Amino acid sequence: MECKKCLLPVVTKDQPYVYCNALCAAVHHAACVGLNTAELAAVSPPHKNSCWMCDECLVEFVQWRKERNEKMNEPIAATTPEHNEPKCVLQRDVDELKAKVDSILSVITSQENNHTDAWIRHSTPKSSRPMECGSSEVTNASETASRLPDSICENENFDLLLTNIDGSVSEEDVQLMVCRCLGTRDNECINVRKLVPRWVDCSTFDYISFKIVLNRKWKSVAMMPSTWPRNIRFREFKKVRFPWKPDIL
Repeated sequence: MECKKCLLPVVTKDQPYVYCNALCAAVHHAACVGLNTAELAAVSPPHKNSCWMCDECLVEFVQWRKERNEKMNEPIAATTPEHNEPKCVLQRDVDELKAKVDSILSVITSQENNHTDAWIRHSTPKSSRPMECGSSEVTNASETASRLPDSICENENFDLLLTNIDGSVSEEDVQLMVCRCLGTRDNECINVRKLVPRWVDCSTFDYISFKIVLNRKWKSVAMMPSTWPRNIRFREFKKVRFPWKPDIL
């Protein structure tokens, strides 16, 4: 990972750092953005109701809030041509949000259709099943993923695959990122496992994948593209229930 401010690598084990909680979700050295120890602690988990934004995202947020307030203060027409009924501000915001979501999905689909990664080395096994949210990569339950205790009820959990992640990223880094993006507490991220054997040198891969086990209540948020940092791909991690075997053994 590189610092968005100075473009130098961020060594998460040795250097204080902070993620932008806005659209870019980029990582920054704490020193590069002028955060001291007390300020960094104030915007770090488990303080889920506090957040930090980089300068660029803050400018965009202030502009968006200004435009939204101006729209809310505009006089609303008494009737609409189609239904001849009052149109409330909430409905207008919902329509705008739907349009933005459709635009984002269109861009993601276009990028995926034009992208080919047949030559890329990675840790995610291929499969013929389609991947959710527009990505072409899927994975089955891997031998490299650890098995959870039998005491954990499978029906209460949701397995998530995050991929297209740099080989230098650790399981601890991913757990911190998941907690920040979803707004979960540390104990709500039940298990994070890198889908690479520990004896394999991850630097030989162009990217690696992680399996994350969460409570099922986080599924709807986890399956939204806007939840995750840019370039991360995701899908639900499903186990193969009916493995193939020859008709005659």
